[in-house]
Amino acid sequence: MPEDELGRMSAFDSIGERLAIPFGYLLTALAAHLCSRSSVLFVCAGLILLATLLNLCVRDAYRITRPAPSRASASRAATTAEAGSGG
Repeated sequence: MPEDELGRMSAFDSIGERLAIPFGYLLTALAAHLCSRSSVLFVCAGLILLATLLNLCVRDAYRITRPAPSRASASRAATTAEAGSGG
């Protein structure tokens, strides 16, 4: 994605997330009205569990690899640590 469109994409993503919450409340209230509350709670708990398990199936979600620090950043960190120790 082009860098100049990242802000716009983030804004649309944020709006979509915020609009989904009231619709979820509405659907849950309608389902609780039509069915028993306990069955709606169990279905919602199952959906949350399913979403969690599906996220764990994505390798990038649980295996974060970071590049090794360069020598310049390592020496800066050492210098900062020495200066902060009051040594």
